Amino acid sequence: MKQKLTYLSLFIFCVWLALATRSHHEWFPHIVVVYGGDIIWAGMFVFFLRIFFPKATLWKLALVNYALGVADEFSQLNHSSLMVYIRSNYYGRLMFGVGFLWSDIVCYAIGTLIGWAIVAILEKYIFRF
Repeated sequence: MKQKLTYLSLFIFCVWLALATRSHHEWFPHIVVVYGGDIIWAGMFVFFLRIFFPKATLWKLALVNYALGVADEFSQLNHSSLMVYIRSNYYGRLMFGVGFLWSDIVCYAIGTLIGWAIVAILEKYIFRF
């Protein structure tokens, strides 16, 4: 239970931080404003997945996380009327994005690696039994 609460707390913190990079540009350096949100989102989903899959091998969880991020990025190439409608509101844009960028795929890799490293450190030094 301690692990799940920790990962939930990290998830919530990352949601706040990623949204802050998008809405409070004055708080962050330009490079963080441009790329930080995508990196944070990817790391955030590692924590989210760990809540529901605590026994999964960490490298598999990270691989699934990265694959979901890449799939989400490629879904931005879909301009069907349903996806256009979903992306027409704030939450739809947050979840699915609006434009495909190769740099986002690199950001997802970096964020996944950072999330993986944080989980690995937590599980090695904090949550060991």
